[in-house]
Amino acid sequence: MRRGAAPLLHADQAYRTLDHAGGPGPATVPAWLFTLEGYDDPLNRAAVSPSRLPASPIEPLGQDVPTDVPAPLGGLTETAQDGRSLTVVATHGSCDDGPAVTVLETSGSVVLSASTTGSDDGPCTSELRGKKVPVKLDRPLGERIVLDAFTGRPVPYGEWPGTAQS
Repeated sequence: MRRGAAPLLHADQAYRTLDHAGGPGPATVPAWLFTLEGYDDPLNRAAVSPSRLPASPIEPLGQDVPTDVPAPLGGLTETAQDGRSLTVVATHGSCDDGPAVTVLETSGSVVLSASTTGSDDGPCTSELRGKKVPVKLDRPLGERIVLDAFTGRPVPYGEWPGTAQS
C-alpha cells in the first residue's frame, strides 16, 4: 500500500455498509458496482474504509455545564452551495424560546456553540426537541472543519435524532 493510501474494502464489506452511507462531498475513489435484480443501473459503493477523524483543536466543555447554556449539536444537515451558510440541528427544551448557535471562524475550522434562549425556571417537562438553525459564515466554508464547541469533535452530518456519520 502506498504511503497515505486508504485500505481497500472487500466487496462484501462495502455491500454491508450500504445502510450506513453518509457524508457530503465528491471524491474520486475505487468503487464496487453491485448489480441488483429489478434495477437498471448498478449500485456503487466506495471501496475504501473511512478515514479516522482528525484530533480536535479545542477541548470539550464537559458534562458539568448547566442545561441552559451550551449543548451538543444534533447534526449538520445542509451547506449552502456558495459555502457561506450552514444549517445545523440544535436541541432545546419545552420551556424555552428555542436554540441559538454562535460561530467562531478560524483559518482551519468553524466552531459552533449551541445554547438555548429564554429559559424558564418553573416546572418543565424533560422533553428534548431538535430544531434546524441556519448559521451565516463570514467567508465560504471551503476545506475548514466544522466543530462542536460542546464536544470538541466534528459536527456529524445528518438529521437528529438518528445515527449520523462524519
